[in-house]
Amino acid sequence: MSAATDEACRTAINIARNAGYSVFPCRSDKSPACPHGFHDASCDPATILQLWHRYPGELIGVATGERSNLAVLDVDRKHTEALAWWQTNHPRLLPTRTFTTRSGGLHLHYRHRHGLKNTQGKICRGIDSRAEGGYVIYWFAAGFDCLDHTPPQPLPDWLFDELTYRPPPAPPTATPIDPDRTLNAILRRLAEAREGDRNGLLFWAACRLAERGIGQRKAEAMLLPIAAAIGLTEYEARRTIASAQGRNAA
Repeated sequence: MSAATDEACRTAINIARNAGYSVFPCRSDKSPACPHGFHDASCDPATILQLWHRYPGELIGVATGERSNLAVLDVDRKHTEALAWWQTNHPRLLPTRTFTTRSGGLHLHYRHRHGLKNTQGKICRGIDSRAEGGYVIYWFAAGFDCLDHTPPQPLPDWLFDELTYRPPPAPPTATPIDPDRTLNAILRRLAEAREGDRNGLLFWAACRLAERGIGQRKAEAMLLPIAAAIGLTEYEARRTIASAQGRNAA
């Protein structure tokens, strides 16, 4: 092994011993060096040493989820939406173990919760999570900063709800959503929205529903599946619907 991979191996063994994380070697491009990726991860020092000798890697991957009792919130601050979400919510997210990443983002480490899986952009663009069935790079071992040394805390309930939220299923296409033809026309117009018009049409449709006395919960049940189908995230769609409801109530 080279000096860099030898150092990564020693550090990986220490991480496994001290934190109980299951680790495995990764290449400099963050891809797994071993054939089965995070499935090869281990917290046994002898197995880790064997992994690095057979598949040298400069970076340390950590299997997230049940194996390491670890869930990671990945905040990519290059995206405007992610930065705005972070600035609004970071008081509710900290303190917990927090690392900077090579791309300038943040990895917030929490204790894993059953039922949490990997997500990408579920809350908004640039906010991802790694949990059961995933892995992260342990950037601190590669020389990046630890901004908060607090041990990983329980994942907040509100964040768990955001990351596991599923919109109500869309009604079967053979069954009219509502016998009111005008309402169906509103929903059909939203479903045909083009890029650049999608959020504006969602707001328009949500306003029309609010004017007809349809409350927020029912409006979400009608609009969220269509919003997802045309490429809007759940987070921004729910905010738009709530804004429309608030305008109607004003």
